[in-house]
Amino acid sequence: MASFKINDTIVPVEAADGIDLQRCIDSKLFKDWASSLEAELKVENIRVQSVDYFGPRVGFLKIETITTFHGKRIPGICFLRGGAVSILVILQCEDEEWVLCTRQPRVPVGRADLLELPAGMLDGSGAFAGVAAKEMKEETGLDLTSADLIDLTGLALGDGVYPSPGGCDEFLRFMLHRRAVTRSELDAMRGKATGNLDEGEVIVLDLVEYKKMWRVCNDVKALSSMFLYERLRAERLV
Repeated sequence: MASFKINDTIVPVEAADGIDLQRCIDSKLFKDWASSLEAELKVENIRVQSVDYFGPRVGFLKIETITTFHGKRIPGICFLRGGAVSILVILQCEDEEWVLCTRQPRVPVGRADLLELPAGMLDGSGAFAGVAAKEMKEETGLDLTSADLIDLTGLALGDGVYPSPGGCDEFLRFMLHRRAVTRSELDAMRGKATGNLDEGEVIVLDLVEYKKMWRVCNDVKALSSMFLYERLRAERLV
């Protein structure tokens, strides 16, 4: 048993057998979640149910809380994984626009080749554009710098987008990169195998016409990025 201060209240924290409780409490994941809690949410108890490590770092936490809102208990199970970034890469070839996508196995949704935008989890530094550029190199082979990326969420909302707030703390930042390419450069990207093998990534690149993307891709990162891009472009902000 341990404790943690949340909004001036000392909250008891416990863990299932075999879990290093102090390591979980000291993690950026746990601290970021605790600091995000608004005062109206009264957390009375926290139990760490499971933890997954990415090397020495706490990668995923599943916790169960006893939390009330105006005196009534509310659902308090949380899967903590932190933020992530994705990149909408629009390749302009002659009079066409193409989106650079990845296809990779996704066990949680049972898909062997899910079509998605390139994306990656934040590393704790808070450098959204820097993480996005690193993921682009790993997943697509494109060398980008922070200056090559436009933060769509930053322009539109300031904060990130919550894809599943009923059970998960994850927030997404959507980046944009546009560049002109030749037909041969475009063809060379299609079907290219990429990914960080040390992290178990098996990724193949694909290209989808921008105008057809909304009909063939059910990745929320892609659809949300395209919506923000369209709205910001309509207001001449990108």
